[in-house]
Amino acid sequence: MRGFSIMVDRLFAQAARYNRPASMLMIDSDNLKQINDRHGHEAGNRMLKTVAKSIAGELRNTDVLARYGGDEFIALLPETPPERAIEVAERIRRAIDTSTAEFGGERLHTTVSIGVACYPEDGRSPDAMQARADRAMYMAKEQGRNRVLRFAP
Repeated sequence: MRGFSIMVDRLFAQAARYNRPASMLMIDSDNLKQINDRHGHEAGNRMLKTVAKSIAGELRNTDVLARYGGDEFIALLPETPPERAIEVAERIRRAIDTSTAEFGGERLHTTVSIGVACYPEDGRSPDAMQARADRAMYMAKEQGRNRVLRFAP
């Protein structure tokens, strides 16, 4: 996370200086705990790798992705306005929904809930953006999971 924080600070400074958009995604697996409980941690690790690969496959080289902890990921999308960030988040959601991980002869499946926050509308600092993207992600979970929600005050 330290490397991610350094990159985020630098990219946010550029967005502020040049008045450019940036977006942040908080991505959380909807059922990784159940996979761990039912199949064990190795199955959960395999699913986590599948999720990470699916997310990375939908991002540009200029986007920054990090594991936030447990089964959560955070992504910064520089030069990305709100409507484009929602498109990217939807692509990520669909990619994960259609992917599986093979373990013990079974195909394991998960979905994700994604919260989106955008600079400057939803916050003017990395911490504010992260908090708002996190709040939107939890609202997506409360509204049924496997969905993308943009922060709304």
